[in-house]
Amino acid sequence: MKRQYKFLEKHLAEFSKTYRSLDGIKWSLNFPVFLFDRDWFRLKKITVSDLAKELKPDNSQEAPELIQYQQLLKEGHEHLLAIQECWNEFGIEDFHRSLRNSSESKKKGNNGWTFKKYVELLVRYREIIENKEVLIPILILGRTPKEDHQLEWISYSFISELTIAD
Repeated sequence: MKRQYKFLEKHLAEFSKTYRSLDGIKWSLNFPVFLFDRDWFRLKKITVSDLAKELKPDNSQEAPELIQYQQLLKEGHEHLLAIQECWNEFGIEDFHRSLRNSSESKKKGNNGWTFKKYVELLVRYREIIENKEVLIPILILGRTPKEDHQLEWISYSFISELTIAD
């Protein structure tokens, strides 16, 4: 575990019960994911299929308009020429909407929860289960919009090393 988080005894019981219930089960979108709010010691168990609804991943940086723009800048194009090329390819409105969405997302913060991280979690979780292992993802929620959510994996050793809050 990257950091030492404190949990309540009822959390430990829920981790243990859920961990035991997954042994030998085939992968599905009904597998559990835990969300933990450290400020309130609130643990929420949801399914993989509800994860994107519960924690909407930020895909503003995944817009093809922005990817193309960044690529042009990386290739050495001047700023204005890169913008003009993106206007020609995607249209002025769509390009500026992507820029605006990206800027708003950066301003309000997304706890580092991007579409890429969301997909990586899904792919890794499925691989783990298909390899007959049992690990359950738990997202330790950031306390402020600028603090990233931390992904941990609940294993037998994770459960046995937990620190119980007073």
